[in-house]
Amino acid sequence: MPYKDLLVYLGEDEHCEYRTEAVLALAKRHNACVKGVAFVLNWPTPGYVGVEIPVDFTKANQELATKSADEVIAKFKKAADEAGVECTCEFIRCDVSKAPAQLAFHARHADMTFLGQPDPDDEESGFYESLLDAVLFGSGRPVYAVPYIGRPHLKTRKAVVAWDGGKKAARAINDAIPLLKDRDEVIVLVVNPKKRINAHGENPGSDIAAHLQRHGINTTVDIQTSDQLAPATLILNYLFENSADLLVMGAYGHSRLREWAFGGVTDTIMHQMTVPVIMSE
Repeated sequence: MPYKDLLVYLGEDEHCEYRTEAVLALAKRHNACVKGVAFVLNWPTPGYVGVEIPVDFTKANQELATKSADEVIAKFKKAADEAGVECTCEFIRCDVSKAPAQLAFHARHADMTFLGQPDPDDEESGFYESLLDAVLFGSGRPVYAVPYIGRPHLKTRKAVVAWDGGKKAARAINDAIPLLKDRDEVIVLVVNPKKRINAHGENPGSDIAAHLQRHGINTTVDIQTSDQLAPATLILNYLFENSADLLVMGAYGHSRLREWAFGGVTDTIMHQMTVPVIMSE
């Protein structure tokens, strides 16, 4: 079943064009509708200011934020129209603390949500991480994370599935099947299977590979072992060495109040990825 309903976060960050490009490319292949969501945010006043902010100043900021959201949406609509993709758009006015939950709400009604990898050089990277956190762990839907450096220019149409035999990886693979059908090659990568021997059958990776093959996906299995490299590092190196342009994996971690708390492998992949990553929790 192809994707029919995609969601993308439209922000003022310089990397928004990469998310737009990625979501429209997938929507065009699947004849899907894309919903773009932008925010008009109310940012809290720092406590050290100690003075009441003039109403006119607050109103002017809101008008500027609204204008920026309108411009972002207009740019997205123009790109969708040029790509021949059906789209709808909405901007949401809310406190910055409520934006992640709002985006997660909309994500629950889409097949997949396109978000950007937080850029450590962006002063609002914490906000973008909170959006990822909320959608990944609060929507029940997969996330397509686009690197802040953009997608690879060379499209090899090769995907790597990080398979550990667990339910999160199984969920991610199932969510990604429509997209994996578009790939020329899919590699089921099993890292250090003996460390999770109870999660694998007699031949690690073979069962999930057979499942994908029944969906018409060209699938092979590769088992990698290392006592020196961390699993996340091994996966990242493998993507580079095999010229893969997509990674599919389960998302491990947990939310804490106003904190970003991915698990080890997920955290490393999220902050060091150079190709798009589809994650499900």
